[in-house]
Amino acid sequence: MLVRRDVAVIAVFSALAVSSNYAMLAFFQIKIMDALVFIAAYLFGFRIGAGVAGITWLVYGSLNPLGSAGFPLLLVLMIGETVYAASGALLSRVWKKSTHFDTRSFTRKSLVLGAIGLLSAFVYDLWTNAIDGLMIYRSFDGIIIRMMTGIYFALVHEVADFIFFAFAVPVLIISISRATRMGK
Repeated sequence: MLVRRDVAVIAVFSALAVSSNYAMLAFFQIKIMDALVFIAAYLFGFRIGAGVAGITWLVYGSLNPLGSAGFPLLLVLMIGETVYAASGALLSRVWKKSTHFDTRSFTRKSLVLGAIGLLSAFVYDLWTNAIDGLMIYRSFDGIIIRMMTGIYFALVHEVADFIFFAFAVPVLIISISRATRMGK
């Protein structure tokens, strides 16, 4: 059961993700949303991260200046985005929610986070392109066609996530952790 604090965290992270998506609309495939879903799950658990993923895609995928995603695709995108929530929640268990990034470990942890961002984006792109290809062409060949035509967009997405996860995520994890500790 979600408590008020959980609802507030989901609302804040979702608002940040949606507003940053609108702000970065000109930069196709480059979004901070994935990092925010990851951070929400890393700091507050999978349920919170999945909630941020779902709400963000529900709003951004429905009220998008480039056009609505439509129900079946919107559901695929929402499910795909939970990859970031799963990787954030999993890493928080491995690192025991560490927010300690000293100068010796910062580079190593940043590279790990970058690799996780890249791999999560790869899984997300694989999932969404495969299902989209299946929905459009209704065949295995359609999946291959969609994968091949989406390679450029997937690469941009994956490189952008590597950069955001390596450089912005550690700073945001530290900052948000300090801010939430101060509020207690």
